[in-house]
Amino acid sequence: MSEEKEEALRQISAIKHHLVDKQTFFPYNYNAMHVWSVIAVILTFTMVPLYEKSILLGTAVVFVLVSIGFISEGVMTKKVNKSYDIEDCTIRQRFIMKNFMMIATFLIVLSASLARYKLYIPIYLSWLFLISLGYFAVGYVLNIPLLTKMAQFNIWLSIILLAIGCGIGHLVGSQSSYFKYIQVAVIFGLAVFPSIIAWKQKKVQ
Repeated sequence: MSEEKEEALRQISAIKHHLVDKQTFFPYNYNAMHVWSVIAVILTFTMVPLYEKSILLGTAVVFVLVSIGFISEGVMTKKVNKSYDIEDCTIRQRFIMKNFMMIATFLIVLSASLARYKLYIPIYLSWLFLISLGYFAVGYVLNIPLLTKMAQFNIWLSIILLAIGCGIGHLVGSQSSYFKYIQVAVIFGLAVFPSIIAWKQKKVQ
């Protein structure tokens, strides 16, 4: 009788462990980071011209591109989850997705507000800062040191660049050479670096 009880408890423990693992497990298709990198490059070069034509048009295009990113990531996540027999998103996946959706929504509204005053450099630095803050949370939760370091670098870079912009008085408009430097910083921070990390993580997997 005791042996049967021990076996039953062992099976219950195994089932529980399996379920807990599936909730905390984070299967991820790192190709999604490449998609976001492409979107970051497109936004970097098109956002300001679109805002200068119409703030409504700029906001709509940004919303569409960000939506395409989330839809693409959702499809990739669903596909990779099926390979692990996971029907729904795990707790970590839901946390990270909701985190980035809230950040993106705030940034879209903030960008539209800043664009009214042609504060394009603060728009770019806001994206660099807040998206990197999201990456920092992801790197910490999933224990990806490279992602955490990249996020910290981007966060400090955005703060320093904003301080320099305030000091030299180049926060308004898009004609200054400093604006070009900001675009380069955003492309490296939100496109090049994440793609490199995604490539390295795929090799690890």
